[in-house]
Amino acid sequence: MELHFYPGQNLLILHNKSTYERFEAWGGPSSMGTDPHMAEEPTWPGTYIIHGTQSYITPTWPMSKIKWGTQLMDRPSKKPNESDVWYKLKSGKWGSVKKDIGISRSYLMKLNYDLYGVRSIPKSWLFNDFGPLVIRWFKDINGNKRLDKNERLSGQMFHTTPINEAQQKRGFPVNLSNSHGCIHLKPADRDKLLSMGAFKPETLFIVRKYNERF
Repeated sequence: MELHFYPGQNLLILHNKSTYERFEAWGGPSSMGTDPHMAEEPTWPGTYIIHGTQSYITPTWPMSKIKWGTQLMDRPSKKPNESDVWYKLKSGKWGSVKKDIGISRSYLMKLNYDLYGVRSIPKSWLFNDFGPLVIRWFKDINGNKRLDKNERLSGQMFHTTPINEAQQKRGFPVNLSNSHGCIHLKPADRDKLLSMGAFKPETLFIVRKYNERF
């Protein structure tokens, strides 16, 4: 089983023995972008090995400082300045979204309405930019299909987005868009590929050049 991504066609191919299955997938732009927070970059061509799946958090993006699915507790107040949303920490204690992340309760209310049409705080964090999980890959320098100490995981990865997760949950058309370099998948396709074993560790993954066609 192999995966081949053709960024110029927004196309991911699962090659399994003599069969080929197509999936829509969107990578980064073909040239560097101008986002002042983090410039968009191409999904870099090359031959890689799938490392596996994980929940993903990063300080780079505020909404992604909290893991998808983290339990939330709404803390409204008659004094708007004191309203807050708490999120459950690994210790079992509660942290403040406003204090720790710098995001207000009113902003989360609006975001949840924009995504799910509900003007309330959800029971869990549904706003991580990378979705419920990511699929990581790496450049296998010595060819043993294992991540060794002189190798590192790529900063690019397969993932869904909050808006696409919401579109699927609400039964709306799922419309993909370009990433900052990662590869965006539809939630249903991610789940199908997972069930087929396409993201198992040691799977060969090839990112083609932008001018290559399947």
